[in-house]
Amino acid sequence: MGLAVAALTGWVTPAAAQQQEVALVKVVDGEAFAQRAEQRAQLGVGEAIYAMDVIETAQGSVGLTFKDGTRISIGPNSRVQFTEFVFVPAEGRLSFIVELFRGTMQYISGVIAKLSPDAVKVKTPVATVAVRGTRFLAEVAGD
Repeated sequence: MGLAVAALTGWVTPAAAQQQEVALVKVVDGEAFAQRAEQRAQLGVGEAIYAMDVIETAQGSVGLTFKDGTRISIGPNSRVQFTEFVFVPAEGRLSFIVELFRGTMQYISGVIAKLSPDAVKVKTPVATVAVRGTRFLAEVAGD
């Protein structure tokens, strides 16, 4: 029934139905959107974020909590994609790659960064940051 309801709301495509849920929206101030496959939908508290989602804000902001406890806050006028998220610690498979195209993003590390700091990377148009600490703020100006 849940899948049928999701399909009616336009959120589920065959590709999205197979994607891994990686985070939940914890806070939304203003408007935030997820671009998933060919669909764009407004985000609300409690909604799932999937690997490869592109999150966009205009004047709003959004706070996400990932399955490993990582917390990311995305500021106004931002565009961020969660390119890769693998959290299977029992098998030693850990990876978290985020692309910040524009705007601001605050990162607070979770289990992946604690177990394998080299597994977490934040890419920007001009550099890739390897996470060595537990908290940082990144900003990319322009379009």
